[in-house]
Amino acid sequence: MRDKKVIIAAGGTGGHIVPAISIAKELIQDGVRILFVGNKNSMEQKLAERHEIAFAEINVQKFYRKITLAHFKFPFKLIKSILDSKKIIRKFEPSAFLGTGGFVSGPVGYAAHLLKIPIFLQEQNSYPGATTKILSKYATKIFVGNHDAIKHLPQKKAVYSGNPINQNAVVEKNLIDFDKLGLKTSTKKIFLFGGSQGSVVLNNAFLPIIDDFLKQGHEVIWQIGSYSFNEFYPKVKDKKGVYAFDFTNEIGKIYNSVDLAIARAGALSLAELETKKIPSILIPLPSAAENHQYYNAVELKEKNVAEIIEQKDLNPIILKDTALKMLDNIDKIKENFSSTIHANAAKNIAGTIMNYLS
Repeated sequence: MRDKKVIIAAGGTGGHIVPAISIAKELIQDGVRILFVGNKNSMEQKLAERHEIAFAEINVQKFYRKITLAHFKFPFKLIKSILDSKKIIRKFEPSAFLGTGGFVSGPVGYAAHLLKIPIFLQEQNSYPGATTKILSKYATKIFVGNHDAIKHLPQKKAVYSGNPINQNAVVEKNLIDFDKLGLKTSTKKIFLFGGSQGSVVLNNAFLPIIDDFLKQGHEVIWQIGSYSFNEFYPKVKDKKGVYAFDFTNEIGKIYNSVDLAIARAGALSLAELETKKIPSILIPLPSAAENHQYYNAVELKEKNVAEIIEQKDLNPIILKDTALKMLDNIDKIKENFSSTIHANAAKNIAGTIMNYLS
């Protein structure tokens, strides 16, 4: 019996790579051999190797939206990356290709099409990225993490699957150690996070109103991020009721311990917030491709579990007033959450691919 093999490509950001890793791990448990393809010394290579997933290198360049000299290299690198991908596919002999977005998955997916390998795609955002839209015409099935994405894709191929998210955050049942972190158990807690690097824009809007939250009897958990940690941390390190840090491996415990989140609107972050039933204030990143973060946020806004503040309107006063209003009604807002399928998305997607392979 021929071994079941799947070749996977994703890259650029963790928002594309984490779903790929999650699905890959489910397929591996089902006995499938996985080969992950991406750029050398990239985030996708580091994450694949961390999870002991075989990795093959190509050299593909992002297509920049602004004018740059790199545009002149783009066609040549694209052609070479497609040819290199064909060589990798011929050697590995996969039964299917899975792409979860980002510029890296484009040439590998197109090479799979040229070699008549069945193509599966997973799109995280409400507005599909360019790679997904290009490859969608060749796809056997497209799994989407947001309902709105379906109207931008071939209707007969797209199916709502939810977004594969960090299982460590989903299965975690414990709270953070409040005493150890200088926090109380009885207060409502606000959690601001802008990703591992952090968001200077969100941090600047948040810092001036921290004392206002503390005076109201609330407490603050603040992931400042590594980029501006040295700038902001000294200003709050001695404040009682504030736990500030650059990065954490205890995101699941934090989700279990907070009442309101303030965040960007990346698809995976929203899927985690929805799964953990945390009301949120969302400030979409305006520079995100096709403004997809705004459309991601709209889905939660329409479910009455989030408020949106566009970055052009963001200031400390609006942020404080929105947060305090939501905290006053937080229990009622939490009642608007319904069950989601994000927690089981990776398993369900892998199951569909396994059915095809069988």
